[in-house]
Amino acid sequence: MRLTRFKSTLLETALLAPCCVLVATTAHGADRSSPSAFDLSIEQLGQIQVTTASRRPEGLDVTPAAVYVITAEDIRRSGVTTIQDALRLAPNVEVARNNSHQWTISIRGFSSDLSNKLLVLIDGRSVYSPLYAGVFWDVQDVLLADVERIEVVAGPGGAVWGANAVNGVINIITQSAQDRQGLYAEAGAGNEEQAFGALRYGWKAGEKLWLSAFVKSFDRDSTKIAATGADGDDDWHLSHGGFALTWQPDTDDRVNVRADLYAGDESTLTRSDFTLGTLPATGIPANVPVSGNSVTANWRHALDAGASWRLQFYFDHTDRQIPGSFNEARSTYNVAFLHDLSAKGRHDLQWGIEYRSTSDDIGNTQFSSFIPPSRTDQTLSAFAQDRIELKKDRTYLTLGTKLEHNDYTGYEHEPSVRFTWQPGGGRQTLWAAASDAVRIPARLNTDVHLYAPVSVPGLPPIYINVNGDPNFLSETLRAYEVGYRVPINDKLSLDVTAFDNYYDHLMTNEPAGPLFAVPGPPPYLIIPAVEGNGMKGENHGGSFALNWQPLSRWRLQFHGSFLTMDLESKPGSADVNSLKIAGNSPRSMLSVLSFLELGRGFMLYTGLRHVDKLPSLQVPAYDALDVSFAWRPNDRLRLSLTAQSLNDAEHIEFGGGNLIERSVLARFEWRL
Repeated sequence: MRLTRFKSTLLETALLAPCCVLVATTAHGADRSSPSAFDLSIEQLGQIQVTTASRRPEGLDVTPAAVYVITAEDIRRSGVTTIQDALRLAPNVEVARNNSHQWTISIRGFSSDLSNKLLVLIDGRSVYSPLYAGVFWDVQDVLLADVERIEVVAGPGGAVWGANAVNGVINIITQSAQDRQGLYAEAGAGNEEQAFGALRYGWKAGEKLWLSAFVKSFDRDSTKIAATGADGDDDWHLSHGGFALTWQPDTDDRVNVRADLYAGDESTLTRSDFTLGTLPATGIPANVPVSGNSVTANWRHALDAGASWRLQFYFDHTDRQIPGSFNEARSTYNVAFLHDLSAKGRHDLQWGIEYRSTSDDIGNTQFSSFIPPSRTDQTLSAFAQDRIELKKDRTYLTLGTKLEHNDYTGYEHEPSVRFTWQPGGGRQTLWAAASDAVRIPARLNTDVHLYAPVSVPGLPPIYINVNGDPNFLSETLRAYEVGYRVPINDKLSLDVTAFDNYYDHLMTNEPAGPLFAVPGPPPYLIIPAVEGNGMKGENHGGSFALNWQPLSRWRLQFHGSFLTMDLESKPGSADVNSLKIAGNSPRSMLSVLSFLELGRGFMLYTGLRHVDKLPSLQVPAYDALDVSFAWRPNDRLRLSLTAQSLNDAEHIEFGGGNLIERSVLARFEWRL
């Protein structure tokens, strides 16, 4: 009862406080006749052009997939300073912050330290790690002022993006250099985000050439250890710089180039390296240097009758050194060609080919080693997709597939069938889809040799020895989805999605024999295990997003997502611990976001979210109230004060994570 009353009080605060401020502002002479201060109306929000679902522009309202767009306006008004916090603005993204520089982020379940079923892109460049099958979120740092939008696709995207786009795709899309003109500067400080700043300048270098360059840096404070409240020794510093180029030699061609480099260090509590037979010390403060650089180039050429082709190339290099665990240096090259053909009759066809080469050099330790320590993997793929108009301007059938060859499992096939129906003159959209997707093995599944120490009183040191399996299979998904979108009126719209997912060959850690003793000296015990595919299961759920603009100056968003998971061991599997991943994700997430223009340049954002408990990790449910108050006296200057988790001094968001404390941040932005 107490928790229910608490949620109710927070909800009333989130909804009623903006109303009271609005009334007060109006009473003091705000201009009621001024047009809406929001960049896009409810109707225009539904017509945003998205590209991630099909790799070509199409209206959000007619896309046969569960797509949500986080706009630049949403990011700016909410006061967030990181991509990770911006993703909390979407209805179906599970974002759990572990400590100062680590997050667990997933869609539709399977949250873990190895959340391996989500493909993340920055301007089409994959940041998914082939080493451990996941994303190193700590180095996905983007100047948010340059973000045009973030497209979140919940559900499989393997038919167009290939392997690892299993439960969703997140594409962070930044502005071209042409849209980054002039001077932008920001600086801020707070109790958690202790200091940050950024400077960007864009200029026109010729009649058809635009350039832009930026630098940014931040320092973030440590979190607290949940068990003791002691300092977590996980403070975080990162510096980042880069440039962008847009060249448009004629009306048919456009080239965009983006390059960046970063370097930083993270404090962490880690184990020292050790020799078998001795238990390592744990909780030793250590420094983790991280660095990297990348270049992404896109060339788009327009053909006759609406056809076009696109050529994309990117290079990405990362370097990470974790004391006592592993060091990794990785370089990736990727080139892709996509061709949108002219529509012929009822058919609108596109096809593409893609090649990727990724090479690593691993510094092994006694704790973990990868054999061989250096490896190069290549992937070659082709895809085709046909959008067939079954009934003019009303009914469409989209057939697509991706055929891919990788060095782990050979050929993989990921087909998709999507159906779109627009009854009622096209103002509403019903869609349904059936898709296959795969998560191919990473080096962690095939090449790893891990010794995880376990301390048992009265016994010699014990090590669980986990080894990769060269014959590890791809994890597979068969997904069924339905969705409905409707602009109820010019002030209200609704987007609802439901899904059924069926998985096979899920990752497990299988016993590889009985415990055996090594005489030493010193003596120790080993429990052998091997990675396997001994689990299958299903999950079901849905999400909704309701946009409501009751007044020209006030917009409300109501989001919710729901999930149930049922996993089981396959015949012959002896791993029961992996089944617990079903309880690592919240069964429900609810949020209310309020964006309010107060007049005279004042703005107020209020966001309330409820995240259900994580039973397998013994993490309780929590509520978080975020508030951002901003003043924009003119077109150049913006001042803001943002508080996150205003209602709660501290809480935990994921198992084994540290306490996430209330934060307050003051920010200054200047444009010229």
